[in-house]
Parts: sequence; structure tokens; C-alpha cells
Amino acid sequence: MSVDWMEFIVASVAVILAPGPGSVFVAKTAAVGGTRAGYTAMLGILLGDTCLIVLSLLGVSALFSAYLPLFHAVRLAGAGYLIFLGLQSIFTKSKKRSVAFQNYTLPLWRAFTITLLNPKAVFFFMVFFPIFISSADAGLVITYIDMTLLFMGVSVTYLCVVSHISAKVGLAFQENTTIQSIARKVCGCLLIGFGIKVAISSR
Repeated sequence: MSVDWMEFIVASVAVILAPGPGSVFVAKTAAVGGTRAGYTAMLGILLGDTCLIVLSLLGVSALFSAYLPLFHAVRLAGAGYLIFLGLQSIFTKSKKRSVAFQNYTLPLWRAFTITLLNPKAVFFFMVFFPIFISSADAGLVITYIDMTLLFMGVSVTYLCVVSHISAKVGLAFQENTTIQSIARKVCGCLLIGFGIKVAISSR
């Protein structure tokens, strides 16, 4: 199978650099809980993306197209979850890092849920990957695996940078509760904004 790898890499970088609820959540988590917490949230994003790519390959997008109520139910569930996390971020009081993230599985599963409850991502991967496949003489699965690994590599690089920078910024302002509160509310508003956008967007 022939793939336009250079174009695929450029497009992947552009897609990953575009702001979204996943990267916002990773930045918020790292700022509050440190680099380790940010990396844990990043792992949740990657696991969610992997599941969505597998689902797109299995034809779940066709299922959503055939049963629109199912698609809208998942979409509204994802929107509600983003709004819930946003409100929680706005109204939760600041805590010290050592107290706030004793359980590192929580950001992992929250990031995984944010990613998985995004049915449009299934359509995205279903359409995005085949664009760069110029011929399909060989099997599709191996090519999807290669493209997935490359896409994940770009994503890991970006999210590691986001986690590292956010953790440094969070550490610098750890004792400034006013700045912590403002940053937390900004991230919460962004998550709510993404949730509202998902809820009201058309298919």
C-alpha cells in the first residue's frame, strides 16, 4: 500500500496543534498535579485515540450514519461530560499538589473518557487516514497501524511539551492562589465552551 507520508506528517502536526479539549485537559492536569499527572492524562488521550482509530477501521462511523439517534446520544454525553469537568474546575478550590493528585489513575480515565465520548473523532479518523493512501494493493490493517503509530508519535511529542511547560508554570505559581484560581477558571471555561460547541454543532 502506498502512503503519502510527508503530507500525512504535515497534516497530523496541523491537526494535533489545533487546540482541543484533550490538550486543554492535559495542560490543566499538569499545571495542578505536575509533569507525572500530565503524562498520565496524556496516556488517557492516546488510549482514547487508539480506540477511536480501531473503531473507525471497524466501520463504527457507518453505524453512526445508519443510526443517528445513537450518534447524537454519544455526542450529547460527551458534551455533558466536558461541561461537568469545566464546572468542576471552576468551583473546586485550589489544593496543594501532593494532596490533589495522590491517585494518578483519575486524570487517565478522565482524559480517556473525554477522547472516547467524541463521536466526531471516529468520522475524523475514518476520513483522515484514507486521504493519504494512494493505493490499496496490500492489506489495510498494517497500513493503519503504521499511520497510527506515526500519528501517536507526533501527538506524544506535542503533549509532552504541553505537560512539561504547564507543570513548570504551575510550580512557579504554586503559592499564588489568585493566579491558580484564574488559570483554573480559564481552563474550566474552555472545557465548557468545547462542551457547548459539541452539543450544538451539526453532524
